[in-house]
Amino acid sequence: MMRADKKLWLVLLFTILSVTMASAGTEEIGGDFTLTDHNNDTFRLSQLQGKLVLLSFGYTYCPDICPTELAKLAVVFDTLKSESDRLQGLFVSLDPARDTPAVLRDYVGYFNREIVALTGSEIAVDQVARQYRVKYQRNEKAGGGYSIDHSANLYLIDQMGELAAVIPYGMPVEHIMDVVRGMLSEDG
Repeated sequence: MMRADKKLWLVLLFTILSVTMASAGTEEIGGDFTLTDHNNDTFRLSQLQGKLVLLSFGYTYCPDICPTELAKLAVVFDTLKSESDRLQGLFVSLDPARDTPAVLRDYVGYFNREIVALTGSEIAVDQVARQYRVKYQRNEKAGGGYSIDHSANLYLIDQMGELAAVIPYGMPVEHIMDVVRGMLSEDG
């Protein structure tokens, strides 16, 4: 892609995100929460103030969306190693019944050690999902087992703990990188 085309696409993306965020009312989406991290410690979003947070939702049994999106986050963190003290990745499991802290530790460790996986009671996870307007539904399978259909946006939370942008599912990693770099450069 030519450089001018890339800049035009980035401006268009920021415009779409701004309109989306303005119409959604950013004060209505997001906020602090408390869950359990993959080390079985209490985790509060507020403990990350001062960092840009890349928050995603999913589950470890997800066959395609979650691993693909976590692989993109891994590229972001690998590319921005020099900024690692200013960034934090979070993965909230929508399947607390199967995604124990130990399972989550192994899962996110496969992608990147900069990503912290979170779980909690079904009630706690549901509350966080509602805060971020994440849609999900458990679907029973014939013969036992289940899958979870879920929305898969990436939420960028600024250094003050406020939701700054929602990157729609499926955006190329280059665009995620551009948005993250732009937000880091705004912070100085």
